[in-house]
Order: sequence, then C-alpha cells, then structure tokens
Amino acid sequence: MQRFHKKTLMESVEETKVSASSVKDEPQWFALKVSRKETLATSILEKAGLRTYCPMAATDTTIQGKKVIVERPLIPNTVFVYAPFRQLNSLKNANPFITYCYKKVDGKFKILQVPTREMELFIDSSTKMKADITYFHPDEVELKKGDRVKIVGGLFDGYEGTLLKAKGRAKRMFLINFEMLGALGTHIEPQYIRVIK
Repeated sequence: MQRFHKKTLMESVEETKVSASSVKDEPQWFALKVSRKETLATSILEKAGLRTYCPMAATDTTIQGKKVIVERPLIPNTVFVYAPFRQLNSLKNANPFITYCYKKVDGKFKILQVPTREMELFIDSSTKMKADITYFHPDEVELKKGDRVKIVGGLFDGYEGTLLKAKGRAKRMFLINFEMLGALGTHIEPQYIRVIK
C-alpha cells in the first residue's frame, strides 16, 4: 500500500482535473481523508445514498481517571465510500473537509481507488476481527519473515495470510495483507493454521 497523501487545496483541484479523465464514473471504492470528522463525513455520504465503510476498533483509554473501552476509527481520518466519481466529487466540493487520498504512480499522484474485491475482503476481515484487531501500516510489518498460511475451520476458514511478529509486538499474529490498504492482524488459534508449502 502506498502512503495516503494529503494535498494542498490547489494541488487537489489540479489533481482532480487530471485524475478525473482517468476515473470511470461507474460506482467504485474510494478512500477519503476527513480531518477527524469520520462520523460527519459518513453521515453526509450516507444521506446522499452512498455506501460507506469506516472500520472501528475498541481501544482502552482513561477518562477522568477511569479506564474505559471506547470505539475509535481503526484507520484515523479515513472513510471508504462506494460511489460514482462525479457524485462523490460534487459532495467533496460542497464539504471542504473531505479530500481524496492519493497514491503515487509513475511519479504522479492519482486518486486512490480500491479494487472492489480487495475492499470486500477488507470489510469482511475487519468485521470478523473486531474483537481482536490491529491495523498495520505497510512500514510496520516484515512480510518476508513470516510463513504463508491458510486457515482451516473457524471464523476465518479459507483465508490465506502470513504468520508474523510485527515490530514492537511480542505476539505472533495472522496477518491479511491488502495491496492498497495495508494489513489487518488478529490472533488465530493454532489448530486452525496450516502452512502453505
């Protein structure tokens, strides 16, 4: 996955003009940056009849001296939306806090579009992992060190991924790597794990 880049307003306008010709207007998945306003962005997009996804994860925090568990966005400042480009562009222009995420391709920034199959797998995986989920930016994982495995039975039956230790983490995890989006990790009971040879 490429890092999500936030552009200046002028660069975004310029890039939108350039990218618009290469973006099809049939519905597709886009990653949007929303400046810590995930709930507001999701509400605006859903009122327009669009499908959105903002994965949430339970995290420990201290409020007024008490430890509590709260739900926070798994990928801060990011909302995914399935929409035709023209409709999404109109909504984005009417709500300046919503901007596109970009990826660098051949030295140029292009609007990040997520393939439908990858997005559906990401949604399914993050929903199933909700009780025990960790999001890894690509810079945080060392995929070359892990064994390629397949899960047989249980909640993730049929999934393929990598067993690894992530930087700074002591436990071994099952990692599902997404080409565009990074990776999701969760703990899997050993009896479900089969090494792919």
